[in-house]
Amino acid sequence: MAGSEPGDRNRAPAEPRGRRLAEAPSARYAAGGQAGAPDASRSALPGPLVRAGLIAAAGAIALVLVGGIFASTFGLLFVSGVMGAAIGLVIARAGVPDNAARPTPRRTVLWIAIALALGAVALGDVGLWLFARQEGGTLGPLDYLWTTFGPFLPGDAIVAALTAWWGASAGPVQR
Repeated sequence: MAGSEPGDRNRAPAEPRGRRLAEAPSARYAAGGQAGAPDASRSALPGPLVRAGLIAAAGAIALVLVGGIFASTFGLLFVSGVMGAAIGLVIARAGVPDNAARPTPRRTVLWIAIALALGAVALGDVGLWLFARQEGGTLGPLDYLWTTFGPFLPGDAIVAALTAWWGASAGPVQR
């Protein structure tokens, strides 16, 4: 019996002719991961973090312009609020999964947004003091800032932190 007949159940199937592949031909399409599944090795944080950092730097410069050149104390609250909200809204994108990266936990996104906003306010306050020193000021940083801006000094930090928290919370939602 050299070959098997159709319907012959008593024999084991004949060995396939030719070489066998190590993997199925369709395995090459699965190399990039499943469609719609985030890549576990890459975080979604770096891109939004860079953009939020640029917004924080621009906000610090705006604080120096408004508080130093225009000498507006109420303007500091406005700039701090807009800057904090923008930082929060931009960094909130890190909490949304996409096809290429895993999302950052919401709590981490909130803390990063608040830290960036407070850091920008602190940097802006140092810039205000340096601007005053350049114009001939002699007070130390805290003495100058408290004497010049009074309760607006902690006020703009509080406003920036609250609006950053709001922006990060109100940003895009995970699905």
